[in-house]
Amino acid sequence: MIVAHLSDLHLGFSAYPRHERGQNVREADVAGAFMRATDELVRLRPDVVLIAGDVFDRPDPPSGALVTFARGLETLRGALPDCPVLVVAGPRDTPRGDDPGVLAALDTVPGVEAAAIAPRSVRVTDDLTVHLFPHRAALGEPRVLPVSDPKARWNVLVTHARAAVSDARTTTNAVTSIDPSRWDYVALGGEHMHGAPFPNVRWAGSLERVGWRPWEEALEEKGFLTYDLAERRATFHPVPVRAVVSLAPIRVTPGDPDRVRRRMREVTDEVPGGIEGKIVLVRVQGADPSDLAGITEDLLPALRNRALHLSAVLEDPTGSRVPRNPAQELRPRLTELLEEEGLAPETALARAADLLGETPAEAVSL
Repeated sequence: MIVAHLSDLHLGFSAYPRHERGQNVREADVAGAFMRATDELVRLRPDVVLIAGDVFDRPDPPSGALVTFARGLETLRGALPDCPVLVVAGPRDTPRGDDPGVLAALDTVPGVEAAAIAPRSVRVTDDLTVHLFPHRAALGEPRVLPVSDPKARWNVLVTHARAAVSDARTTTNAVTSIDPSRWDYVALGGEHMHGAPFPNVRWAGSLERVGWRPWEEALEEKGFLTYDLAERRATFHPVPVRAVVSLAPIRVTPGDPDRVRRRMREVTDEVPGGIEGKIVLVRVQGADPSDLAGITEDLLPALRNRALHLSAVLEDPTGSRVPRNPAQELRPRLTELLEEEGLAPETALARAADLLGETPAEAVSL
């Protein structure tokens, strides 16, 4: 019995002011990663597909995100008619109030079960019961996890609860606690990097690098998991995504802007395959802010025209970023939190700038 475990699709995610054929490039990247994952699922032919939340990037996803998800489900239903798709809502799928969100409409799709508000147990076969525990249920008081089915050979739990694992040795500040010994497999969402706090408890990670600092995941392969319940064996299946490059720091001494310019050209020219179409982070250590003033007028714009996005930051010699002002450090995180509340990316950035007392021009990253 093979279960496929995906999470954090973030369909509808967009970033950077680049568009192709009328669509934000990063939104198209996320959609493409999901469709490649569905093609790989068709090849693998699992017995059940589990999606552990944050299907969409916000509770009111754009129409393109809905179309992409519908196309993916249609692909799976057409090629794997006997393979159910079971989905739990994550925080980004969950509107405020009593609105169940768009995932609730999936119950009308044959072969698809979606838990948007209340927990649900699905008897997939005589041997397998899958228990769906959505985000809204995790917020309730008291927080009561589903109970395993004693008649089933295997019980699988699917939830978006982040770092939601505890036992006698380890306790986390989790939304809810999960005893791994009670489950044959726990499919978690909420962490964008795949990992396994226990052999049978795993995060699949996001299908694309959708965080506000994608360079932190530059070396992380993106994809999804399959888990063989009989063999108790997990397999990671990578999905090709857009390249993110975090370059080694450029180390200089203060007062040498020519060296900054020269080294920045050199390190970007040395990227295998070039920086064209990639998301790039360039770090400069040891320079004064004034040493970077000249490159913002010619070199940085030229490099950004080649890359999809290029960010240049100034760090101190210990590797910590030197902010121009406190708002520069707070803005990305505040913008992300506002997006989690359901605001569109552009609206969230403008609102964050307003809260921090910035002008719209100041809110544009270096």
